[in-house]
Amino acid sequence: MKLSQPLWLLGFLLFLSSCDGPKPAAEEPSASTPGNQPVATKDCHLVMGWDPWAPYQYEIAGGRVFGLDVDLISAVSAQTGCTLSFQKGTWSTLLESLKTGEVDLLAGATQTPERLDFARFTSPYRTEEFYLYLPVEQGPALTDQSLVSMLAGGARIGVVDSYIYGPAITALQDAPELGQQFHYAAMAETNFSRLLDGAVDALIEDRYVGAAIIRHKNLGERIARGDTHLTSSPVRIMVSRESVDENTFKALEASVLELRANGAIDKVLSLYGEP
Repeated sequence: MKLSQPLWLLGFLLFLSSCDGPKPAAEEPSASTPGNQPVATKDCHLVMGWDPWAPYQYEIAGGRVFGLDVDLISAVSAQTGCTLSFQKGTWSTLLESLKTGEVDLLAGATQTPERLDFARFTSPYRTEEFYLYLPVEQGPALTDQSLVSMLAGGARIGVVDSYIYGPAITALQDAPELGQQFHYAAMAETNFSRLLDGAVDALIEDRYVGAAIIRHKNLGERIARGDTHLTSSPVRIMVSRESVDENTFKALEASVLELRANGAIDKVLSLYGEP
């Protein structure tokens, strides 16, 4: 479902205004309790890194950034009293920028032990579901197979560099005998182009993103989502340890819990509809 952000965002802000606003910080604020809202550091400004991944994050003429994750993170940031700006990059370069503190936060992130060295993670705010996407003419032959059997048969699978697709797929990527069959791209659109060109046999992508690319590029008669639901995983806001202090992180965490509890996050998700 395509939305004009200025119109629907006005409605979203009106919805937020009907909910309880941020609470004054207690003497020892707890980020685990919705409604007990810690306060971000004074004059807080956050830089959100983003990569083209419609409908979660995308850009229109004039350089304005839109999308489901942009809307959600904007609401979380506003709830803390922080202003927000945006920096574009590929996911892998943005991870490096988060490490150095050039970027303060990234949306749609999976928590891993390695990333905890340089980032904090909020509670989950939505769930990602990944599927296989295949050429329409090959669909019947491939969708009846598991990803493991496809790889065993020599299939080449397109994925995005530095994305985490869940433990089962990560194990396949790390397996010496299968890992070389995963082909990496900087962004999702590249994998769809490679699929059309025959450079990969299938690709793995989030269902909302896959639906958006197929719709935008008018690929409905050429590429289809497979029947195989590969994995579901909760995603979080990843916050730089280098540039974001603990009080501001606690305020972000409390905002996620507050907006989840009062239904604001579910309201935004519902506006984008079922892909």
